[in-house]
Amino acid sequence: MSKIKYFLPALLYYGFIFFLSAQSNIRIGIDFLLIDKILHTGLYLGFGLCLSYALTNMEPEGTSRRHVLRLLGLGILLGGLDEIHQSFVPGRNADLWDAVVDVLGVWLGWIIFQRLKQTALGKRFFRF
Repeated sequence: MSKIKYFLPALLYYGFIFFLSAQSNIRIGIDFLLIDKILHTGLYLGFGLCLSYALTNMEPEGTSRRHVLRLLGLGILLGGLDEIHQSFVPGRNADLWDAVVDVLGVWLGWIIFQRLKQTALGKRFFRF
């Protein structure tokens, strides 16, 4: 049970994503080509950071390859579920390209996490 606590940030973050997905007609005040894809990538980048933290702490002896495969699998699954969920929300729709950039965001979160944990600040904050 003690290692599951590492997933709490990822669960809370995904809950926030789910909450946003349940909102009809979200307006952000910025309108230009591909803003939706940029926002999806950024939102899921944060989720990727949380998942990376959880996977690395749950299995510190695991390989980076195993972690990134699990991370991408979770990104595909949860990004896809988010799009399916949006298809049932009035004013929203499912978009395959949104799911693709969701996975891209999760992967970018992994890359940033890997770079961050190599820094002195990352080692102090994450205690690796």
